Amino acid sequence: MACAALAVWSALSARAADALPPPVYAVKQQVATTGSNIPKNVVTSSKVPINRRYAELTPDEQEVVKSAYDAMRPLDEPPYPIDGLGPVFEALREVQRKVLAEGELSMFVEVDPLGNATAVSVMKSPDPKLTQVVASVLMLTKYKPAVCRGQPCQMAYPLRMSFKVER
Repeated sequence: MACAALAVWSALSARAADALPPPVYAVKQQVATTGSNIPKNVVTSSKVPINRRYAELTPDEQEVVKSAYDAMRPLDEPPYPIDGLGPVFEALREVQRKVLAEGELSMFVEVDPLGNATAVSVMKSPDPKLTQVVASVLMLTKYKPAVCRGQPCQMAYPLRMSFKVER
């Protein structure tokens, strides 16, 4: 009986894994090249797939997300963009295409127990226009709320990126 239940669970898990989109780790835009000083592409990358929701990440990928936090208990979860990082990265790619900033970006968005952004703190940014747009994107994004001791709770979601324009 236990073997049959395990076989059914394994089959369902395999079917659920097949239903997930293949992982996407970067958004890359090619720009037509007409000279050596024209940027060739704008790249944004992540250590976890950007096209998956938190629940769709593997346990190892969830641990990568959790590693940004101190003292997170095993059953606790951080906040995370409800539709994954893809929409956030796409918006950042669009603004970066116009701004062409280079450098480090470090921001935190405070997420309430309902998954709403309530404030953004800027630690470091390479460009004021980029800062303004990214803060707006983070405030408009809906999040999966953090879970603390089994209950939704308020917690900050960090966004750290490096921007580089390849020439």
